[in-house]
Amino acid sequence: MSGVRLDKIVKSYGSTVAVNDVSLDIKEGEFLTLLGPSGCGKTTTLRLISGFIQPTSGAIHFGNKDVTGIAPQHRQIGMVFQDYALFPHLTVSENISFGLVERRYEKAAIKKRVDELLALIKLEEAADRYPSEISGGQAQRVAVARAVAHPPSVLLMDEPLGALDLKLRETMQAELRRIQQELGITAVYVTHDQSEAMNMSDRIVVMNDGIIEQIGSPRDIYSNPQSVFVANFIGQVNVLECKVTRKKDNITDLDYNGQKIRAQHEISLRQGTNIFLAIRPENIKITAKAARNPQNTLKGVVSEALFSGNVMKISVELESGDCIKVECQPKANSFELGSSVHVNWLPEDCNILLN
Repeated sequence: MSGVRLDKIVKSYGSTVAVNDVSLDIKEGEFLTLLGPSGCGKTTTLRLISGFIQPTSGAIHFGNKDVTGIAPQHRQIGMVFQDYALFPHLTVSENISFGLVERRYEKAAIKKRVDELLALIKLEEAADRYPSEISGGQAQRVAVARAVAHPPSVLLMDEPLGALDLKLRETMQAELRRIQQELGITAVYVTHDQSEAMNMSDRIVVMNDGIIEQIGSPRDIYSNPQSVFVANFIGQVNVLECKVTRKKDNITDLDYNGQKIRAQHEISLRQGTNIFLAIRPENIKITAKAARNPQNTLKGVVSEALFSGNVMKISVELESGDCIKVECQPKANSFELGSSVHVNWLPEDCNILLN
């Protein structure tokens, strides 16, 4: 096992730059997810790490070894694809042992390793079945076991849960994370599913247009986005355009459509600076009257109320014409469509973004 380091990686296809000056340190034993929309460069980055494609410039290291230009079969990687790519004519055990047989392991060592992995993925009873005789979730676990049978330096996974239904996908997220932690292996995972990334990762790399927008833990990226793109891509968010009017201590006074609101912000910003204010829906309270000691309160009208089981999703159209989304417990909501309400939040529950 080893960490991975990307140094100023660029990958171009003619005039199109798919990955642009990406530098990244992936720690040994870490579960790191490359997250972003289609075309952002995440799969290209994974393929660069695997060696299936080579960078236009820059270097890739596994531990202290420069693997730039080295073919995939010599990088000691494990790869799990979205379609699993199991051999249909081989049993579960034979699929898992395939790489070991190719490397001429002794039969006793192969059996021992296959038995260990069958126990790890909890499929001992399916050892003699063929891929057509097991479920999608079971096939996904077999693909992981095959990828790690000959212990790789790095396990790479390209949207392996994309073909599964929601319930099974959630179950397999926990299973994949368990397997990775039990093996203590470095894992790089690609997905466009934000909840999947949040549930599984030690750290998330948010990519956009071939560059890294932000790197951090799931909590940090959700609570402290560094750009409007990250705020919008990770979960639901409200974004208001405001102007800085004053900064005192760690509180910044803002003007929003002629109304004063406040945000807690450490960095000093010049008066007149245009900013974006991001507030998560769950941090907003909705009331019939303005708060008695308001920090931030805006008036509006309930324009939509959606029941989603454990949460109500309420839209409030502000006097400015902007729409604020609020999430609250169903029992806490007694507001009908067309009701005049106030939305309220604390200065520490919002983020100032400059782009």
